[in-house]
Amino acid sequence: MASRAERRSSSRKSFNKSVPIEVIAEKSERALQRVPKSGTCLDVSAGGLGLKAAFPLKKGQVLKVFLPIQKVRTSLPVFGEVVWSEASDEHASRAGLRILH
Repeated sequence: MASRAERRSSSRKSFNKSVPIEVIAEKSERALQRVPKSGTCLDVSAGGLGLKAAFPLKKGQVLKVFLPIQKVRTSLPVFGEVVWSEASDEHASRAGLRILH
């Protein structure tokens, strides 16, 4: 079985920064809600990112991650889909996200 690094289409660079996150959750059949959270972006690439969070993440879940851009003191909103997730304890997880274009 191939490791995660072997399955990636582009190499990742270490990032390790705290980031605001919006979890896109279904409120009802016709409405979505955005739940503000935070986490740590561990690494980034052209196609994805690694994320550590103090809440459970599920495969297929869509998140909006705000990546800090220090040179211009702003953040870049990026939508990503959880492609894998591992629980680090009952309330925390580590996940790989594929950036949605």
